[in-house]
Amino acid sequence: MKRLIGFSAIFALPLALAGCPGDDTSSGESTTDNSTGGSGDETAGTGTPVACADPADESARVAVDATIDGDTTWTCGQVYVLNAITFVNSGTLTIEPGTTILGGAGSALVIDQGASIDAQGTAEEPIVMTSINVGAGPARGDWGGLVMLGTAPANVGVGSAEGFANPPSYGGDDAGHNCGTLSYVRVEWAGYEISPGNELNGITYYACGTATSVDHVQVHMGSDDGMEMFGGQFNLSNIVITGAADDSVDCDQGFRGSLQDVFIHQDPAIGDNCLEWSNQGTDFAAQPLTGPTIRNLTCIGSGAGGDKSKGVTIKEGTQATIESSLFANLTNDGVVLQNQATQTQAEGGSISFAGTHFCGGASYVVDTDMDDPDPPGWDSVMFSDWMVDAGGATDGTACPFGSTTWGSPDVSMGDATPMGVNGYAGAVDPAGDDWTQEPWINYGT
Repeated sequence: MKRLIGFSAIFALPLALAGCPGDDTSSGESTTDNSTGGSGDETAGTGTPVACADPADESARVAVDATIDGDTTWTCGQVYVLNAITFVNSGTLTIEPGTTILGGAGSALVIDQGASIDAQGTAEEPIVMTSINVGAGPARGDWGGLVMLGTAPANVGVGSAEGFANPPSYGGDDAGHNCGTLSYVRVEWAGYEISPGNELNGITYYACGTATSVDHVQVHMGSDDGMEMFGGQFNLSNIVITGAADDSVDCDQGFRGSLQDVFIHQDPAIGDNCLEWSNQGTDFAAQPLTGPTIRNLTCIGSGAGGDKSKGVTIKEGTQATIESSLFANLTNDGVVLQNQATQTQAEGGSISFAGTHFCGGASYVVDTDMDDPDPPGWDSVMFSDWMVDAGGATDGTACPFGSTTWGSPDVSMGDATPMGVNGYAGAVDPAGDDWTQEPWINYGT
């Protein structure tokens, strides 16, 4: 096997001793990798599953081609190395539980419009897409990240994906387009600058439709946004964004999906908005209007050591439902409103903060940038009144988290959890298990 980039033996992901759930122990037949001719994950002739490959084992590494066509399976018995931008052009890329994908400089994994991804890990055996340097000092932007391109409606019609020297297209009229399934997936150290001034996000969803499924997914330590959605409509649940250098969840160009049970933790020294939602910069009335819904979010800001850390920015006439959520430890404003078109949405009842609490207090600010072509009529006092009265937010709530310590958060509050519109606010149900402490999540730095 071709020798690839060196890798430290102190790799710390909890994958090396996990069995491969995709192995067939009854027939002795192995699962092969159609793109590389991999040998599968069973001990030859025994039908006995072996451990998932150790990412430090260079003999287990397989270089991934720049293009993949047709149905392909990546198994946990091998480690897949991205050395460039890999486009999956057609078929389904299936990634088995416990599989590790290592990204090198300039690399990314792109699921094109004619393809889909089926990446379903487990709590004990997540699928991990991470830096090839993860055992020897990883950094934000070591590789590009995951990009999914669909044909659902976006309010730019057919757009060109940002961050590419030769950008692929997205958008169309298939509201049900299936970009694929992500479950128990972790994307780390992404955001490589593909072209000057253009970094990729941890995960970017371009016009993915209602058949797309995303749950139990973390983006960790990216150099741009954690997740960004351009148009489309699908549901996400049990989402963790930690250490994003820019916005944690960014929605644009007509995205109208929903997020349920979300935990965001900003690095103490970096990070912008927990949520930045906008419609379209050149046409605030473009249809479909951006109108996401997020319920049961806990956002822990950067705190005193941060710079830009804010809760929410809403602009360009977006609609927004932010319910049963908690914001705490913010360095700057709780909510920023821009543009008269956004004020109009608020006045018409299309923006809601019902059951949402700003722990310890927050400022609600109208941004009256002198270059704004559509400045709001409200001032910040008027907006603050709207937030508390019509908006439904509560300011100054005491939120006794177990810990907001960077690297080891505990955001469960038990009986002290503030009320939301569904009985509790924040990411953790006090009557259930604390899913934010499950083993598939990485809080290490």
